[in-house]
Amino acid sequence: MYNAIDDFSDSYSESRKKFLSAMAGKGDVVSIPHSLKGPDGEDLSMDFGVLGKPDAKLGLVLVSGTHGPEGLCGSGAQTGFLNSGMLDDLSDIRVIILHAHNPYGFAWWRRTNEDNIDLNRNYYDFSVPFTPHPGYDILRPTMVPDEWDPEEVAAGLGVYEKEHGKVGLLAAMVSGQSHDPGGLFYRGSGPSWSRLTVEATLPGLLAEQTHVALIDYHTGLGPFGVPYIVHGYEKDTIEFQAFETAFEGEARSTMDTENLDEDLPASPEGPLVLSMQAVLPNKQNYAAVIEYGTVPPEQVFTTLMEDNWVHAHGKLDTEQGRAAKDRMKECFYPSSDKWKGMIWERSVWSINCAVKLLRDETA
Repeated sequence: MYNAIDDFSDSYSESRKKFLSAMAGKGDVVSIPHSLKGPDGEDLSMDFGVLGKPDAKLGLVLVSGTHGPEGLCGSGAQTGFLNSGMLDDLSDIRVIILHAHNPYGFAWWRRTNEDNIDLNRNYYDFSVPFTPHPGYDILRPTMVPDEWDPEEVAAGLGVYEKEHGKVGLLAAMVSGQSHDPGGLFYRGSGPSWSRLTVEATLPGLLAEQTHVALIDYHTGLGPFGVPYIVHGYEKDTIEFQAFETAFEGEARSTMDTENLDEDLPASPEGPLVLSMQAVLPNKQNYAAVIEYGTVPPEQVFTTLMEDNWVHAHGKLDTEQGRAAKDRMKECFYPSSDKWKGMIWERSVWSINCAVKLLRDETA
């Protein structure tokens, strides 16, 4: 197997440079500039790599950087895909590589975007009133404190978990909310720049495709390096069965509660993968997240809370601010080459499964 370790990067700028270099001579790149800059004054952009025949019946979309610091994982997999020769076997498929879905968060090591919006909660029909989980406001003083004290945070979470259990705690935290712009898992009050850019660009790039499979790369959930393939289709749908067959029984649905564990406590409304029928109407869509484990969930959530606190109340250019950013990076992008190798191996597998799904469903 091709060794993709060198295709992974340590910053947004490096990853974009490697991605654009890998695209050279293979296809076109549609770049949509962001209005803001990165921490070193670098330009930010959402880039769409476009490969394959415009009139191919099948479409494959690979997405990185929905949650900023997780972008280095997805970018490495995308660049490895371009450099590995996998394209040689995909002449019947139109491939779109969406690099840096959330370029601001990618560059600044923030899960959220420039408005503190979690993009995985933002693909939501804002004409429909949203009711947050009642536990969010109970936990809010713990999750979004005025002063950062990790021991007090742990104690506050522990009190809620003792009463509601781990699943109840995680559900209250991650389900999403629209009323607390400075808080965690904020969905926003309307479509974000990233969402509007995707909705304005992706349909035109896949205008002639009838069947589209999408993989959105994420990290931070589950055991170290182990991938979860997660989608949101009901058990009695053709999409559920297609994933079950093509992904060799390893794909899970957030709608199948019997097949989930305590690390997958809720199906938040507003992820890109649950919104593909709205983004690409009149197509048969198959969308899933590939989620790679890094560190225990308690560490993930504490790290997210600390980062949110630093941006709200602290200063980035301090010892505490720099340490918080280092913890964000290691939490969502471990420095281990072994981890990167596991990412690449299962990325190859998941892409091959997605291709099999598309071909089987249109045979």
